[in-house]
Amino acid sequence: MRRRSSGYVVLGLLGGLLAGCASLSEEACRAGDWRGIGYSDGADGRSEDYVSAHAKACAEVGITPDFAAWRAGRDAGLGAYCTPRRAYAAGRRGDRLNPVCHGFDQRELARANYAGLREYEINRDIDQVEDQIRAANWRIDELRDGDTSKADRSEIRRLRRDIERWRRELYRLDTERRFGPMWH
Repeated sequence: MRRRSSGYVVLGLLGGLLAGCASLSEEACRAGDWRGIGYSDGADGRSEDYVSAHAKACAEVGITPDFAAWRAGRDAGLGAYCTPRRAYAAGRRGDRLNPVCHGFDQRELARANYAGLREYEINRDIDQVEDQIRAANWRIDELRDGDTSKADRSEIRRLRRDIERWRRELYRLDTERRFGPMWH
């Protein structure tokens, strides 16, 4: 008996998780603000076929989306998404701009998104180099504890050369970050 009830608990939890995957809540389907839903989807850069996820979610409660109102809202929302500022911000998060900006200045959007992506990559590279330097310094400290053999001293010299090379790389990356292909 105990096993059966715990099985129901697991099924209930799974059902709750799956229900959370719907694109819209029952309340949103019933409210029927399809223009507002479309605007939000456009402002988030969602593709035109995303409305099918809403149709599926709302079909479970017997509601059909107003596709014309959703499309009009989405088109208006794309005006908020398809801006150089949003393209740059997406790139800084490591994201490419979704290919939904037809009719907008593609060259400017691509340039802004590339600049954001490059800044993201530079920051990621800086973090990696700083991690390498920390690890090398930790290893040097570890090798210095106790008796230092000839091999340990050789490894310490190699690690110091590596640290110096990584510091030059940090300087180069920092210079590129400050003066590189940034967009504003």
